[in-house]
Amino acid sequence: MTDELSLYIAQTRQAQLEREKNLQKADRGWLTLAGLFHLHEGENTFGRGQENDIVLPASAVPSRAGSFILKEDQVRIRAASNLLMLCNGGRLPTGPLADDQKESPDFLTIGKLTLVYIRRAAQHYIRIWNLDNPARKDFSGLNFFPVDPALCIDAKFTSYKEPLNIKITDVLGNEHDVPHVGYVTFAWDGQQCKLHATSEEDILSFTFRDATNGDSTYGGGRFLESPLPEKGRVRLDFNLAHNPPCAYTNFATCPLPPVENSLPVRIEAGEMKYQKLSSH
Repeated sequence: MTDELSLYIAQTRQAQLEREKNLQKADRGWLTLAGLFHLHEGENTFGRGQENDIVLPASAVPSRAGSFILKEDQVRIRAASNLLMLCNGGRLPTGPLADDQKESPDFLTIGKLTLVYIRRAAQHYIRIWNLDNPARKDFSGLNFFPVDPALCIDAKFTSYKEPLNIKITDVLGNEHDVPHVGYVTFAWDGQQCKLHATSEEDILSFTFRDATNGDSTYGGGRFLESPLPEKGRVRLDFNLAHNPPCAYTNFATCPLPPVENSLPVRIEAGEMKYQKLSSH
């Protein structure tokens, strides 16, 4: 093995270990995600008691702690007088809550719980994190295929003159038209492959399925990022392919890969199935 190849393998393993470390230490991460509740029009009660619309997983929370009021596409909070709840470290707002699509969302804290109002398509939800979530405490690490340098692929990139909207469905069943900036083509295992890409800042992003999904990898597909194209070429390093958040929690709202990004081959590189979610 050449020094260059040894360095590539070592750097790839380091990147995988960093991902594992960051997943576990994030206080508002996927392992601390502890609830996702759909809001209906009107009053949505929250608290420890099972009779609430939103049941909070903490013994220190009052049985009835307050309500989220959904009216005219806005959400307000009405907290019980005996509830110690902060918004971004300060007082609760008297007006509508800023959702997670805003530049500065309103994060509500009750002890070790954090709540935020999120919007997905025309639907409204409350998302909850818990610093003591069992999924974080029981985390035993991620699983990866052995690093395969052959699956660091030089692919051809073709850009669209105008972004192409491709319909994406998330795990909640909401549909979104997502602009894609182009596509890559490459050959693997004797097959011609094609993936459509979105673009964020200085990277291309791909959501894809392949023939490993459901056995050795997460059934809902995987994510991959790459540098922007140079001279019509893109470096696709499938050893850095990783699971979407829904692989670790039932409370995420991940986009599913479009039909157009289903590969006819097995990509045995990158992150494998996360074992803790038996339903996945």
